[in-house]
Amino acid sequence: MTRDVVVYGTGGVGRQAVQIIDDLNADGAAWSLVGYLDDDPARAGTELHGVPIVGAGEWLTAHAHVDVVIAIGSPKTRWHVARRVRALGHTRFATLVHPSASIGARCQIGAATIIYPGVLIDTDVTLGEFVLVNKACTLGHDAQIGAYTTLSPGVNLGGAAHIGAGCDLGINSCTVQGVVVGAWSVIGAGAVVLGELPSNVTAVGVPAKVIKQRQPGWHSAALASPDNSAAQCKEVGRGTA
Repeated sequence: MTRDVVVYGTGGVGRQAVQIIDDLNADGAAWSLVGYLDDDPARAGTELHGVPIVGAGEWLTAHAHVDVVIAIGSPKTRWHVARRVRALGHTRFATLVHPSASIGARCQIGAATIIYPGVLIDTDVTLGEFVLVNKACTLGHDAQIGAYTTLSPGVNLGGAAHIGAGCDLGINSCTVQGVVVGAWSVIGAGAVVLGELPSNVTAVGVPAKVIKQRQPGWHSAALASPDNSAAQCKEVGRGTA
C-alpha cells in the first residue's frame, strides 16, 4: 500500500531524506513523495529540484493522512519543529532506514528516526525518536541514543555508550566503550570522548575537553528564525543543516 510522505526541511538533510525515500522505493518500498514543507512563506508554491514546496507546517492540519519526515540537522531545531507539528494535532511520522544500513538483532529504532546509507548498528542498540544517524556511522553493541540526537557522518560509538537526548556529535567524532554523554551536549568534529561528559556542554579535541557550559533547558529557547541551525552546524563541524 502506497503511503504519502512530506519532508519538513529543504536544506541538505531534507534533500538527503528525499534521496533515501527514492532509494527505499527502488528497493521495493511504496512511499509517494508529496513534496517539501518550508516555513519561509516566499517559498510556498515553488519547487526544489523538481519537487514542490507545498507550504509551511500548517499545511499538515488539512493533510492528517500524510506521514512527515522532519529532516533538519540541528537537534534543537528538530525538537522545536516536532513540538510544533504535534501541537497542530499531527501524529503521523515516517521512519526512514536506508536499504544499505546494517541493523543488528534486537535493536529498537524510535519513531521518526532517519538512518543514512552505510550505517552499521550492532546488536541490542536503542535509538530514541527523531534521531538522525548520518552516513557511515558505527554504533557498538548495547549503545543507547537519546531522542533528537544527531550523529554526523563517520561517528563511531563504542559498545554500551550512552548518548543523552538532543546531543550533536560532529563528523568523525568517537567514544570508547561505556562512555556517558549527558543530554543536549555538543561534541566537536574529530573529538575522542574517553570519559563521562555532563549535560549541556560543548567538548572538543583529543581527548575531548569541555570548552563551553550552557544553562539547563537552553534548547527550549525560542528560535530566532524557522531554522537558525547554521551557527551550531559550524560549532559542531557537521556541515550544513
